[in-house]
Amino acid sequence: VCRHWTARVVFSVPDQLSPYSQYTDTPSGTYWCTSRTQAAEGVEHSISVGVPFAHVRWFRGRETPERSTSRCPEPSCCRSPSPALARRWAGVSTATARTPSSLLATAPVDFRSGVDTAAVYQFLEANAPDQEG
Repeated sequence: VCRHWTARVVFSVPDQLSPYSQYTDTPSGTYWCTSRTQAAEGVEHSISVGVPFAHVRWFRGRETPERSTSRCPEPSCCRSPSPALARRWAGVSTATARTPSSLLATAPVDFRSGVDTAAVYQFLEANAPDQEG
């Protein structure tokens, strides 16, 4: 899911006890979504509900001032790392998700199930030893 959608943004909001709502402008229109986090077996998940803007009047949280913009599935929206991070990490790192092999059997050969390369490279950059000295 795009990192600008509520299902991902909810993990970075300070109030993890209340539902988080936002409007997201996309190439196909504006959507309203609400999400909250839930732990299951020690792993945090987001539970989300979203509707096109025309149907938001039926939902609590529609008064939110929060907005975001998503250009997904355009790779430059959030799926591609910055050119600088790609140059530094593309040849020296490989990330894979823990996905059941039965699901991967039907995936295209170059498919990286569940791996957000941009997030992996940002993590590597933030945790890399200092290059100076």
